Order: sequence, then structure tokens, then C-alpha cells
Amino acid sequence: MKIIATGLSGLVGSRIQELLKDKYQFEDLSLTTGVDITDRQKVFSLISSSNASLVLHLAAKTDVDGCEKDMSQGTNGQAWKINVEGTKNVINACARSGKKLIYVSTDFVFDGKKEEPYVEEDAPSPINWYGQTKYEGEKLVASSSLSWVILRLAYPYRENFQKRDFTRVLIDRLKNGEKVSLITDHIMTPTFIDDLSNVLETIINKESLGIFHAVGSQFVSPFEAGVIISNIFGFDKNLLQKTTREEFFKNRAPRPFNLALKNDKIQKLGIKMKTLEEGIFEIRKQLA
Repeated sequence: MKIIATGLSGLVGSRIQELLKDKYQFEDLSLTTGVDITDRQKVFSLISSSNASLVLHLAAKTDVDGCEKDMSQGTNGQAWKINVEGTKNVINACARSGKKLIYVSTDFVFDGKKEEPYVEEDAPSPINWYGQTKYEGEKLVASSSLSWVILRLAYPYRENFQKRDFTRVLIDRLKNGEKVSLITDHIMTPTFIDDLSNVLETIINKESLGIFHAVGSQFVSPFEAGVIISNIFGFDKNLLQKTTREEFFKNRAPRPFNLALKNDKIQKLGIKMKTLEEGIFEIRKQLA
């Protein structure tokens, strides 16, 4: 089966392709193959002319602080052009050629003020421009005539990649004996990227539609994540320094407080999403 994928060269997409390349033939629409999703005609031409029946839309501007700087430019800023206009281009091309769309979104569509974990039915209310542009993309997908899936990811991590995720930064710094400042008053739901290959395969095979929280099975603060990593790798926990959101993100984009997302809906499809502890154990094995 063929899958067209935007942003396949990124942190998440490259690992999904690595794990599923024997089962699916991927057509890569990314900057590394000369495709800019803001180029409406090129996107339309490539998606329309392909005989693939599915588009996996991963491409996005995900730099939260970089997106915040774009906010003053509104619809002329890169965050809007990539995350909203680019998504609109992909949707229109899918609509014209009858393709199903899987849109990868984020936990940052929520404001983090809910005391209980978020479920798929909760109304998004972003508090930064990155979250706002991704939510605008979600709305375009959900209001389209397509067969669609929205997958919300959160803090994706993997064994290794040239752009380091939060776990790799921690592992490398602690391994080098560096002190790290970690936030205690922010809750996240880290996602082991390898699990997402199972998510994609299951959603394709079961022909699932709708919104799914494709996230891990453990809610932690960054400080707690540091403790877990230190325990599993045997690093010195004295290197872990406590800080707050207010201190750490001073003069940067606002961050939601409680981004605990429930993944019950996706687990009901028979998919086991790892806890952070399970994911870090797996990474330690992969690095051995």
C-alpha cells in the first residue's frame, strides 16, 4: 500500500517510515525532497497525480517560541502559512483526488486548565500561537468532506535523531555530568514514537475515523521525567535541579499547565501505548 506523507524527514515521520517501510511504500513530500506544503500548485499536482489512497500530514512548524514570534504577522507569518495554509492545500488536494487524510496535531490545542485529564471530546482552547495554528488546522480537517483522522501527539521521543527530543537532551546532558533545570509545575504525556507505527497501522487496517489522543500512558512533570531517566540509566539524581514554568519560560511563549491526555480511545483499538518508564527502558535497550 502506498502512503503519501508530508514532513516524512522529521523526528516522527522518519522513524515511522523506518519501522513500516517493509509494509508500506511511502511517497515523501517534504523540504528534503523539494516540496514546500505552502506551494499550493505543487502540493495539488503531486497528491492528485498519485495513486496512493492515504495522506499522512506531519509537516508543521513546531517551534513553540518561533511560532509565538510569528503571531504579530498573523496570516502572513510562517506559522500560519505552514500550519494553516499548508494544511488547507493538503486538504484540497485530498478532496479533489478522493484520498483519506490523517492529520497529526498536538496536545497544545488545550489550555492546560482542566483538572482532569483531557479526552478527545474536550473543546480546544490554545494559549499560544503554535497551539492556535494547529487547532485552525484541526478545524479545517474536521469541517472538510474527507474521510479523516486527527492524531494528537504529545512530547514525542525516540532513541536517536539529529534534532534531539527532550529525552535525548536529558540523557546526553546527564551522561556528561551536567546539571539540568527541570520544571515541577507542568504536566505532560510523553509519547514513544515507536508506538505510533502501531497506531498508524491499526487505524489503516480498522479504517478508523475521528480524533484520537495518540499519546503515552503516563502523566509526568519534566522533573519527574528526569528522575525516571536517571533511575533507568543510573545517572546522578543530584544533577536534577527544580524550577518553575514562570522561571523557565520567562519572556517565551506561554505554556499550558496540565497537559495530561487520556488515551483510552486508542487503547480500545487494541494498541498498547508505553508509559515513559517503559519507553525509556526500550531506548536504553536500543542504545546498548
